[in-house]
Amino acid sequence: MTKKIILNLIFMVLTLTVLAGCSDVKESDIGVKEDNPLLNYFEESNPDNKVIKCAYEDIDNNNTKDLVVIYNVSKDKNKMKIVIDNDGKYEFTDEVDAPLENQSIKFKNIDDKDQIEVIVSGSKNGAVGYAIFRVVDMKIINLFGQDMEDCC
Repeated sequence: MTKKIILNLIFMVLTLTVLAGCSDVKESDIGVKEDNPLLNYFEESNPDNKVIKCAYEDIDNNNTKDLVVIYNVSKDKNKMKIVIDNDGKYEFTDEVDAPLENQSIKFKNIDDKDQIEVIVSGSKNGAVGYAIFRVVDMKIINLFGQDMEDCC
């Protein structure tokens, strides 16, 4: 009788262990690790805005990576700004409109100048758009795009 109770207890412990492992909610992929210092700086400075998508690259060619952040500001509005790392001193660029759904952030040095361009694409209610941005004097400049106003 005691042996049967012990076996039942072992079975219950194993079952609970397996179920506990299966119940872990997979974290959403925002593009960078949650302990990224620039992401933490953004979240501390903008506690009311939920981060949706990020990408990490040396945009201003100063040998430190910067963080592009797309974040939610209201039910149907997203914005984007960039956290520039100047040797450990973090600064925000201005903000621009960002796609509402299916956001993608890519980097490319289109013109072989020092700065890297940021390519953002996305959609809103099926309307797809994209834009190519560059940071100039802490402002995000839209160099080229198509239908971006339809997806923001």
